Amino acid sequence: MTDFVYKPICDVIEQSPEHVQLRLLIPENLYYFQGHFTQAAILPGVAQLDWVMHYLNKYLNVDPQKVISVDALKFQIIVQPNYQVDLLLKKIKDTKYSFSYSSVHGQHASGKVVLADE
Repeated sequence: MTDFVYKPICDVIEQSPEHVQLRLLIPENLYYFQGHFTQAAILPGVAQLDWVMHYLNKYLNVDPQKVISVDALKFQIIVQPNYQVDLLLKKIKDTKYSFSYSSVHGQHASGKVVLADE
């Protein structure tokens, strides 16, 4: 029986109060690859969004309960097992953050997370 993991292996490349750049190693035993798809495993977009929310909270203290929308969401290139992907999270203004996933394969996904006003 395989032991699955739910998060990638994560290293902080650069961090400030306004942004964080993370290097994520996407393991083969990632739970989200299970059944998605048998011919070629693909990381689902919903897992990528979950990680954005997780890392926004962990590194930039964004309360996920205040998220009201995800705008300009684009998935360009699929993410597969053993990819090394950079995730850049940036504060645009008090209520908006951008995110982008990229690697040597190109831009994988991007979008903006919008928070409710205080």
